[in-house]
Amino acid sequence: MTTVALAAQSRTETGKGMARSLRRQALTPAVFYGPEVDPIPLILQTRDLEPLITTGAGENILIDLNIEDGKSTQSHRAMIKEIQVDPVKQNILHVDLYAISMDKKISVEVPITLTGTAIGVSEEGGILQQVSRTLEVSCLPDRIPDAFELEVTDLAIGDSLHVSDLEIPEGIEVLAEDELTIASVVPPTKVEEIEPEVLEEEELEEGEEVEEEAEAETKEEGDKE
Repeated sequence: MTTVALAAQSRTETGKGMARSLRRQALTPAVFYGPEVDPIPLILQTRDLEPLITTGAGENILIDLNIEDGKSTQSHRAMIKEIQVDPVKQNILHVDLYAISMDKKISVEVPITLTGTAIGVSEEGGILQQVSRTLEVSCLPDRIPDAFELEVTDLAIGDSLHVSDLEIPEGIEVLAEDELTIASVVPPTKVEEIEPEVLEEEELEEGEEVEEEAEAETKEEGDKE
């Protein structure tokens, strides 16, 4: 479990105008809240957030949050609940930080990483499909794994791996069915080729029909005259 320290400053102003002003100063608006914590609007340094978001642990990062209000500093344990990102510019717009207790279990989504090269791909020409990319679990915050690894080397075409094939560390409760498929190898997609002769013949028939219709119309017009 990755643990990092994050400094924050409390704020009293809210609204879209304030948020835009903060972003222009390389700052990110945020909010900290939880079951026993009233929401606290925050200001974060964007440069401090970027390394957290780009880590392999994703949002499953334990944060030592230090909030300054100008008079004192409050320390809390938190996790990233939600990150809002601009879909075009990809810059951080807003962050939700959720208060946690180290002695209470929480539910989180843990990434699933596939390792190795399936024989169904390397030797049989199949396609490896990862059906489930995360797994929901319940555990204490300090027990959250960075990721679950699953070896796929022995998978042939038609084979699949499920939640029951994962090695789950002690103290972690999986909140998904054992039969849930994680990965499988499927046959390659066949592309049927149309023979040129057939295509040419069809085009010729269509051309003849158009030509016959044109001749018929010309004849009708001639008869009318």
